Order: sequence, then C-alpha cells, then structure tokens
Amino acid sequence: MDNPAVASPIDIDDLREPQIRLYGLSNADGVYTFYHDETNNIRRLHINAGRLNVAELSVFVLGGLVHEGGPRPIELQALREAMRIQKSAGEIKLQHVAKGGFLDVLGSRKLTTFLQWIAGSELTIHYHQLDPLYWSIVDIIDSILPNLGDPGLFPYHVLLKSDLAMVLRCDIGATVHLFHAYGYPGLAPEGRKPFLQQLVELVDYHKAVLPTDNAMILRSVLRAGRSLKSLDFIEGYPSNLLIEEFSTFYLGRIALFKNSSHVFDMEDNIRGLLLKSPLTSNGRPVTSFRFADSKHEPGIQLSDVVVGVLGKMHSYFTHTERDEVAEDRAALNEVGLENAVLLRDLISRSHKTNIGFLNHVANMHDLDKLNLFLRFLDGIYA
Repeated sequence: MDNPAVASPIDIDDLREPQIRLYGLSNADGVYTFYHDETNNIRRLHINAGRLNVAELSVFVLGGLVHEGGPRPIELQALREAMRIQKSAGEIKLQHVAKGGFLDVLGSRKLTTFLQWIAGSELTIHYHQLDPLYWSIVDIIDSILPNLGDPGLFPYHVLLKSDLAMVLRCDIGATVHLFHAYGYPGLAPEGRKPFLQQLVELVDYHKAVLPTDNAMILRSVLRAGRSLKSLDFIEGYPSNLLIEEFSTFYLGRIALFKNSSHVFDMEDNIRGLLLKSPLTSNGRPVTSFRFADSKHEPGIQLSDVVVGVLGKMHSYFTHTERDEVAEDRAALNEVGLENAVLLRDLISRSHKTNIGFLNHVANMHDLDKLNLFLRFLDGIYA
C-alpha cells in the first residue's frame, strides 16, 4: 500500500559511507540475506507531565539471522521436532522456547536445543542494540566536547557519555524531572548554564558509581560547557521528545549492507515511515528490502527467538549492578552455563564473520558486563 505523504528521496550511500570509514567496515559490500525482527520498540520516547511515556526502559534490539548469498529456503521441521513444539503452533516464537527474565530464559533446555541448531547451521546472528537512555543523552557530550578546543579530550568521548549515562541512571525520576524542567533536548539559551550546573550537581551526588578520575573529568567537561555560546544538539529541538521513532535503525541496516537482501517482520508503523522517503543508491531505487508475515518466513521466526533472548540479556545488564552480574554468573547451573557459552560463541562467530553484523549503542560499562558474564575467549567483548 502506497503512503500518500511521500517525502524527498534518501540516498543511502550518504548514510553508509561515514559508517564504513569510521568503523573500518571492509565487508559491507558483501551479498547476504538478513532476516530481521525487533523487540522493545516503544515507538517513541518522550516526557509528559514530568514522566516518561513508558514505565520501564528496556533495550531495543533489531536483528536476527543472516546467511551468505541470496534468499534460500530454511527448513524448520527438524528443529520443531527437537524442541517438541506442538503442531498447533503456527510458528516458532520465544514463548515456545522460554519465559521470564534473562536468567530464567538462560536456564531453558529448549534454548540449548535452539542455540545448538543455529550453531550447527550455515546461519549467523546479527543485531543492532540500543539503550534508549544512552541514546537520549549522548548529544549532551557531543554538544560540548568539539567546542572546548581540547583535542586531548576526544579519545574520552565514549567514556564521558558512558559515565554520564551511569550517573543519570542512578535516579531516573530525578533525571526525568531535570529534563522536563528545561525542555530537554530543546533547551532555551537561558537554560544552558543552569541545566549543565544541575548535571554537575548530579555527578557530585552520585560520584560513587564512577572511578574518582572519571567523575572528575566528567565534572570538568560539564562545567566547561557552561561557558559555551551554544549547545548545538540540545537547543532548539522539540521539548521533551527524546526519541521520535525507530525507523532510522532499520534504514541504517539497509544502507550499510546495500547489496544484501533484507526481510523484515511486518511492522506497519516502520513500513509506513520507510515508504515516506524513497530510498536510492547511485540514482536508482533501492528494492533490496521487504516486509513479510512471520508465519510464512522461517527466517523471521528464528529471528524472533534471537532478538527476544538478546533483548532480555542486554536489558538485564542495564538494570543490574556489575557485582550482581558477577554473582549471577557464578551461580549458573549446568544448563545456564551451557547456554551462556553457546551465546558467547554465536556472538564471537558473528563478529569474526563480519564486524558490521553487531552494532551496540550502549555505554561501555554495560558492554563490560556483557564480557564479564559471557567471558569471551580473547578476554574482551568480541
């Protein structure tokens, strides 16, 4: 169905080339078939009457499975039988594998069967993960750092964003109240200095969550920002609208792997947003993506399980302190340990196949928890 409100075309090469250069993605021109599903898509994130429009922030994940070459049949009957999924179930979904939080899911023997089947296939996982709080606050640092005239701070830009996210996460209620009071991310010029001053005070109040040096550097950067003549990315924008919509992340995957086929689960909202602006490459229409009913797409069914598990895993890291993550890892039973190893190996295989398959918009401290829990063999997050 055509969307009547068609906007100007988008050249996907303008989107992909900066990513390729920034991250050194050498295999983005490869030909793959991606199957995508999503979890924790809250549509938009905004503040209304001093409260977020969602009760709890969970990590958004867009991803699933990918294989080399063009589309081909994926046979699921053997997997359905191994997992003892009833014939009355029209499709495989996470609820057929496990229920509950991440640790509950990790203890499922059916998950073991599923992950072993993926590991033994020619399929690889891929995903884009986004912490909505982190994504909502990175523009604070990006508005300050380039204008301070201190190139020595640039290597710390990701750490500064991560540290600020950790501070603001300590008391979400206070953070939302502060944002609402100043119309963030649409600050008025007169709100620039007091907004940053209140951020400094929050850093002082919650400094125990950061190493001493980290807190000092973050504090000094925020203080220095008070003297700037503008904060380019957080002034003049709609007040209290933190995330307008999520179609940009779909678009990013299509653009980066423009020579590949992309099959998305049918999401009318996302489909409508993408159809508003025709996609082009070298002046030609981009036709490499489509939306499909998961009941007729085995790749999407498998992707539902993949993103469901990954969404629970990354949300667990954002809501759980590092020490508790370590304790939970040490307390895993035999099934949980086996599934943790299987997950680790699938993520490592994905990274080895193509580093563009994995994309994390999250603070460094949560990625450290990922490595702490899954224990990648090279000692760092793959």
